[in-house]
Amino acid sequence: MQFLALVPYLLILAGSGLSYIGMLPAMFGWSVSALGVLSGLGMAAIIIFAGSTDLWWAAGFAVLPSVVAIPMVINDLRYPRINDVATNVDTPPEFVTAFRAAPNRGRDMSFPVKNGPMIRKAYPNVRPLTLDELPERAFERIATLAKNQPNWVITRCDVDAFTLEGEAATSCFRFIDDFIIQVSNHKGKAQINMRSKSRDGLVDAGENAKRIHTFFIQLSNSDVGAPHDGDRKIR
Repeated sequence: MQFLALVPYLLILAGSGLSYIGMLPAMFGWSVSALGVLSGLGMAAIIIFAGSTDLWWAAGFAVLPSVVAIPMVINDLRYPRINDVATNVDTPPEFVTAFRAAPNRGRDMSFPVKNGPMIRKAYPNVRPLTLDELPERAFERIATLAKNQPNWVITRCDVDAFTLEGEAATSCFRFIDDFIIQVSNHKGKAQINMRSKSRDGLVDAGENAKRIHTFFIQLSNSDVGAPHDGDRKIR
């Protein structure tokens, strides 16, 4: 009977592990792990109703994943129900090479207009970044920085259009998000816009906004080019 307490952990490990090494699609792996978390409640109930007080420790062990997961789910609920985030919600960068990826064929890759107000409210720090340097130089630094990001794969680097596209994998389950970065000339300075869009799910738990904000922090805090993001440095 006590071995039932291991069922949730086996499912969680199978879902996360197999999706991480690419043997399962990310969403399917997540679903298997979620089933493991929920199964813990069922296994605990079976153990308790078996009537043996000596095995109550096993019931507690089985339900532990649920105890850990519930606060995480509650925390994720504070993020808006969107999976496409851009610094410029009025004229966001448009994907080109992302359309060629098999999972994106037939998908609507246009930026949802309804996301704009939610992004401005939930992510006030996600906005265009202006650097006091030429767009050419800024794009060179962006390309170098992007190529050194863990779990990023660059799929397009257009030096004429100052545009870079790529795919970013999340650290857990290896969910793939498409991103695009564009540099333009704004009053003699380099203005950078970025967009990040999830391929799976209707919500991203803030992952896309975090990716943009983190990249802009790294770019603005480097030693070349002074940041002019709302007259203050990104933090």
